[in-house]
Order: sequence, then C-alpha cells, then structure tokens
Amino acid sequence: MRQASETNGTAAVKRAVRLGWDEMSPAYQAETRISLDDVHYAPLCPGERELRLIGDPRGVRAIELACGAAQNSIALAKQGARPVAIDISARQLAAARALARQEAVAVDLLQADIERLAMLPDAAFDLALSCFGFEFLPDPAACLAECARLLRPGATLIVGAAHPLTAFEWDPDDRALRVTDYFNPPVEVWDEPTQDPQRKGLTFFRTMQEMFDSIRAAGFNVERVLEPCPYPVPDMTAAEKRAIPYGGPYWESQYDRLSKVPFAAIYRARRL
Repeated sequence: MRQASETNGTAAVKRAVRLGWDEMSPAYQAETRISLDDVHYAPLCPGERELRLIGDPRGVRAIELACGAAQNSIALAKQGARPVAIDISARQLAAARALARQEAVAVDLLQADIERLAMLPDAAFDLALSCFGFEFLPDPAACLAECARLLRPGATLIVGAAHPLTAFEWDPDDRALRVTDYFNPPVEVWDEPTQDPQRKGLTFFRTMQEMFDSIRAAGFNVERVLEPCPYPVPDMTAAEKRAIPYGGPYWESQYDRLSKVPFAAIYRARRL
C-alpha cells in the first residue's frame, strides 16, 4: 500500500475525516453487508447487475475514489477489470487488503487525498467510480478536475453521493421528512472520536443542481441521474436480503425512511 502526503488548506477537516473513518472502520465493516461480487450504489438498492451503469468491465482500467474496503474494486477485478482503489483511511485500506487476499484478486491500493492525485498519470483510466465519498470532500470540484485529468476522452465517471435530502431529520411518528431549507442543507458534524475533541469529521450535503453543474464544469457530459429506490425489504426472505449488494440490519431498520426518501443520487457522465 502506497501512501501520499496530506495537503494543506483544508487539512484539518480531512485529518478529522481520516481519523473518524479509522475509528469507525472495524464496526462499519463488521455491521454492513457489502457484496464482493456486484458493484453497490446505495443501501438496500440494486447494484450494477441491474442498473448497468458500467457495462462490460473486462480489461477496463478503473479507479475507485474513497473506496473504503474496496468492495467495488474487488467486484470489478473479479469481472476482469484492472482497478486502483484509493482512500484516505489506513484502517479502511487494511480491510481492503484483507478482502483482496481473501478473494484472490489484484487491487492496487493507495492511501491518498482524492482531491490531490498528482502521483497518477494523465488519461490513465477508462472508468472513475466513487460511491459515498464526495460528501466528505471540502472541495469536490478539485476531485472532479482530477477525474477529468485521469480519464481518457470518452471514459465514464460514476459518482454516487448522499442525496441532499439525507441532510434532514426523519420524523418516525409522522413518517415524514422535516426539510427546513433545501437550498442551504446543513453540514453534519460527526459524533465519532478523532483523537482530538476540537476536530470533528464533517459531511457536506450538496443540492443535485450543484453536483450536476460541478460535474459538467469539470468537462463531463452527464448522461443519467438516478435516485434509486430500495427493494421491498419487508417482503423479502433472509436469503434475498443477503443478496442485496449493500445492506445489513441497520439499513433494514431504516427501510421506512429509505422507501420514501432517496438516500443516494447517482450521476453517470462521459469525459468530453
């Protein structure tokens, strides 16, 4: 596993995010059921086998940004892709390394800030994929500029980010979302310890227009925008639930909300 140095500017936020994920990683990986055979896009929702956003991955040079334990890269490698998986958290990448060994696949793992990827060459990839990483970035435009640089012309970018409505509180009694100001969604401050009580991880929620415009401004043509709806989990057998690409007891407990308010917004774009 290679390691890149941390950048300045928003380094305090990024350090808190890194330490927060280092703290959360063991519990998250133990409690969340994530497929190693299908690319996941959203909790309790269909993955690549049904949505077909990537197409045939054989021979595809892929880069996964904010990969976590690199389950998506492992699934792609099994199907013939050549992935590089990047995350800011060393503990997430340690889990990725163990899973790659377990599944006997080759995934190049890199610890780095995905807003700054100067160590990677221009036009080196056919696919850039990020599922639930952009909401932790202080400057997503910088990451999108790197994606544009790293992708060859005509290559595919897929960004799955927390839907802006995820920023707002769900009222379980009314079974309704309390949206206070959609155009100025709040920033979530993490409860997880980061070895420094003055530094907390942050989750940034951005409107769909902001994400759409940012992707286009970076040099991409947005071809599809999806707000995936979950499977009918209450009506599924235990075996059917285990087959969902991204799930587990926590997400199943959130089904009432997830079935009425999208958790993810997915953008599929083409490098111009």
